[in-house]
Amino acid sequence: MRAEVVRYLTAVGLDPAYQGYLPEHERPRGPILIVGHHAAFARNPRPGTALAGFPGTTELTETRYPAMGLVRVEQAIERRVVAPDGTSSVRWEEAVFPGLPTGILWQLLPAERDPATGRWVIAAGTWAAGARRGLLPAAVRALVPGAPEVVALYDHNPHTGRGWPS
Repeated sequence: MRAEVVRYLTAVGLDPAYQGYLPEHERPRGPILIVGHHAAFARNPRPGTALAGFPGTTELTETRYPAMGLVRVEQAIERRVVAPDGTSSVRWEEAVFPGLPTGILWQLLPAERDPATGRWVIAAGTWAAGARRGLLPAAVRALVPGAPEVVALYDHNPHTGRGWPS
């Protein structure tokens, strides 16, 4: 692996909330490689969404570590307002109903190469937060302003129960 890419390796650890009852075989194994990032508004990006690759990762054809993309989602709810004259407009609001997610969500999502373009994209499938999280290295936080030190790892497929890579 190229030397400049090593700085994007991220340590993986258990979320303390799961530590007491997680089976031993579910413990984190090895680091992951963050290959790029994406900023989204209102909703999680769809599989196949291109990531802005970090320097040195765009040339990688394969990696021995699971590839992940750092995703920032500014959560909001679309509210369509219809005026008395029949015209409508759209507003985006942070908290419409109690209990809905608001604010900024940071997550690490599985990434894969798009065979057509060769770019890193968000992997196909449905991903949810498992019991693991990644400790972002300083190189990643420098390239993505505002990124926190610890980010949830969305590497669990809730439909199949399998993790990434499967």
